[in-house]
Amino acid sequence: MSRYSFVSRVDPSHLDAYRRAHAAVWPEMLVALRDAGWRDYSLFLGDDGLLIGVFEADDKDRAQARMAATAVNTRWQAAMAELFVGDTPPDEGFRYLPEIFRLEDQLAAAGLPTSTAAGGE
Repeated sequence: MSRYSFVSRVDPSHLDAYRRAHAAVWPEMLVALRDAGWRDYSLFLGDDGLLIGVFEADDKDRAQARMAATAVNTRWQAAMAELFVGDTPPDEGFRYLPEIFRLEDQLAAAGLPTSTAAGGE
């Protein structure tokens, strides 16, 4: 399973509305994301509107296409559109970033344990 990261931009005047919407995402949307193949999906939002998303999927394009085909995604994107900067639908305006470093991968490549012996921090 691959990991993906994207950036987008929320209008800074709508940060509170964006946070409220994501504090209680519609259950139907959650199920659609899960069923489309999105895993371990997180969003991070800066006070300047910078939005960073990270998720895992077997195939990003397939997972995104499966979401785009759902009625709930159409409704969600319409509700979110007014909160973003620009005229592109939010889920079509993601700019994907390549992963260039992952600690666990490099530890394993170096033949080092990926966790401490004590398992603590």
